[in-house]
Formats: sequence, structure tokens, C-alpha cells
Amino acid sequence: GVEASRKTQFARGRMGVGGVAIEDMAQGEVIFSLRMRDDDDAPIALTTTEVENERGPLRTLAKMVNATRLTSRYAGVIEDEWGFPLDSTRAATLALALAREVELGDDAYWRAYVDLLPREVDSLQMWDDDELEALQGSRLIERARRRRALVRREYEATREALGATAPSYESFRWAYATVLARAFVLPDLNCMALLPGLDLYNSARDAEKCTVERLGHVEDDDDEDDDEDVAFANEGEAQVTLRVGIGGAAAGTQLFHDYADHTSGGALLEFGFVYHGERERGSGVDAVETSLVRAYDALDARSRAFLAERVFGAFNVRTSLTFELSNVGGVYKPALRGAACVPLEMWRAARALALSPERALPASLDDVLDEDTEIRARRIILDALKAARARYAATSIEEDVRALRLALDAGAAARRTAAALDVRVGEKSLLDDVITDLETNARRSRRG
Repeated sequence: GVEASRKTQFARGRMGVGGVAIEDMAQGEVIFSLRMRDDDDAPIALTTTEVENERGPLRTLAKMVNATRLTSRYAGVIEDEWGFPLDSTRAATLALALAREVELGDDAYWRAYVDLLPREVDSLQMWDDDELEALQGSRLIERARRRRALVRREYEATREALGATAPSYESFRWAYATVLARAFVLPDLNCMALLPGLDLYNSARDAEKCTVERLGHVEDDDDEDDDEDVAFANEGEAQVTLRVGIGGAAAGTQLFHDYADHTSGGALLEFGFVYHGERERGSGVDAVETSLVRAYDALDARSRAFLAERVFGAFNVRTSLTFELSNVGGVYKPALRGAACVPLEMWRAARALALSPERALPASLDDVLDEDTEIRARRIILDALKAARARYAATSIEEDVRALRLALDAGAAARRTAAALDVRVGEKSLLDDVITDLETNARRSRRG
């Protein structure tokens, strides 16, 4: 059920075990392909569908899951304002199966795969409070704690349903983190899956994504989009394939696929790594959660009513007033700079907060308004960014950079500290860059 190019092999490098090209490979060549099921219709991939299959290798667990309606007790899809929605029901279901396979030991159906999985996962839900504090003022601390609370909730639902047969909390917690770091969401097959072998390839932002294809599919230059609308009657018809990306791959280089968040903070939250060195090479890898709630709270009751009744809905303003500032410019593009890092929806919200109930509404909040309103909107954003920057006041960027170098030199023992410092440096630098640019623009505007 596995097709691996003879031009590749697995090797251990600075990012752990990964795929390496041992010969030059052309764009579009298959690196690795995994069938979902073998010729006897036995599962190769561990999927959420299989966890509920009472005739499969997980039938004992499946019968308990189905009898207790366990999946209906999980939290469902958790929406994120700037990330991908998290299907916690599927993540928890797959985590339960993975934890059970670990407990079964030699009797586990996926034993060969489970034995290879690292027992340490560095995503933020696995950090203790002291480790999280190394992130200093980052809102990632709050997101990590929310994630830990979600995992605890899902575990309690599991324990309530399965009683003494439930795995331990530590086992479930590890499994949930492993699923988020390694599992693939496969919309074409309506499942989430752990794909043995494919998850050994590390992530890079300029690599290809894995694709779900029909068995025996051969890609050529004329059918690049053929699989977009393929319908599968069952998982047995499908294979998941990773191909070489744009420009090909030279012998001796590592082979990647694109699966992680393109910011260091997002990658650390879900997958346990950051993009060390990418910032210095000119790539945008930083993002900061910022909020305009203080500006809203400072308004009088009449102004708030005006916004609620006439502005927020009419102009599609996000009512949480929380936004992500980011310098990610896109694949093969340099980092964004200054005010370009402020998303349009944040400007829209700031302009909304700067409006007066006494004045006529503008036609749009996406374009520059009159000078007075723009000055107020810019001030609202600047105040929010300076408040965010103040959360990092304990150390300077220069101190953080020195500490980061030491942590990187210390190797694996200090990897979490190094990751936290890398994120810290990026978030502070991003805030400083945008604040400086907005203040420069304000001075130019006054002189004009």
C-alpha cells in the first residue's frame, strides 16, 4: 500500500527524521504515496471512520464508542478567528484510538507505526506554566491554556462514557497533541487520518501539500486540477500522495510538504516548532494578536449603541474587535513591512470606532476617510499596539536575541526555550516595526 520513490530515503537531520532526495528529482515526481486500504480492504491509514467501524481492527473500541454515543459528547468544531477551525470531535476520536493502540502494545494493529511515534510533543498544550511564561507577553499563552482546557474537557467526556476502560489522562493528552501535530484532515474522504510514513516529512512553506487521488492516478502537465472534484465511494479507492514542488529537488536536499501554519507562533501552538532562521533570510514568519476592545470600552453608551445598531453589521466589522497583525507576505515573497502588516479588517474596525453618531455614515470603511477620522483611527490602532508591546517590557529585543543564541547552542535540551525566545523576538520586532511606521505616517500627515 506504500509507494516511495527510489530516489528518496529517510534520514535524521537537524529537524529530526525526514525525507531526503538521494538523486535529483523533477517537479511533480512522486515522493511518497500511501493507499488508505490494502488489496484485502484492511486499513493502512488510522482514520476517524475506522474508530467507528465495528467490523475493523478497532472493533472492540468501536462498539464502545458507538454504544455510548461518545463522539456526540465531544466539543465539535472550534472556530478560530484567524486560523483554521479545529474539529475537536475528530481529533479526540483519533486521539482515543491512538492512546488505545499504545496501551495494547504487541497486540496493537498499528504497532509498527505507534512504536515509531515520539513520546515527547512540543506543541504548546504540552508545556507547563513555567515554560509558557517564557513567551512573555504573547497571547499564545492564553491560546495554549484554552487548548489545555479543551483537551481536559474531551478527556472527561471520554472517561464519563468509557469509565475504567478509558486511557489515562496523560496518555490521552499526548495522543491529542500527536494527532494535531501529525494527522491530516481529508475532506474528500470526510475523515481525519494518521498516515504512516507521510507524517515523517517535515513542513516547509514553499513545499507542495499532500493530495487525495484515485488509486493508480498518474499526474501530467494537462491534468493539474483533475482531482479537485473527484468523489470517492469509500476510502479503499483513494491514495494520499506527496509530490516534488516547484523547481524540483536536488540530490542531498531534504524533502518537505506544506502542512503547518506559516507563522512561527501558529506552528509552535499546533506542531511544536518555529521557523528558526527564516526571519533573518527576509521571510515573514511573525504574527501578533491585537485588540481594539479598550477603544470600544472608552466610548459612551450612545456611541456604543450607534455602532451596534448602524455600523458593525452594515460594514461587516468583526465584533470581537480582535485581529492578527502579521508580516507573512506569502510563499516566495519577502516579509511585509510597517503599516502593510495591519489587516484591512482592523482598519475597518478602527474607522468604525472613530465615527461620530452626529455625522453621516461613509459609503465604505475599507477606503481612507476624511483626515480627522483617519487620525482618530490611526491613534486607536497605535494605542492598541503600544498596549500590546508593553506586555513584553521585561526584556529588550537585544537581550532576547542573546538568550536565543545561547538556547540554540544548547541544543535539544533548550529547544522549548529557544522556540519561545524566537517567537518573542518576532512579535516584539513586528510590533515595533508597525508602530514606527504608523507614527512616521502620522508625522508626515501633520506636516502635509
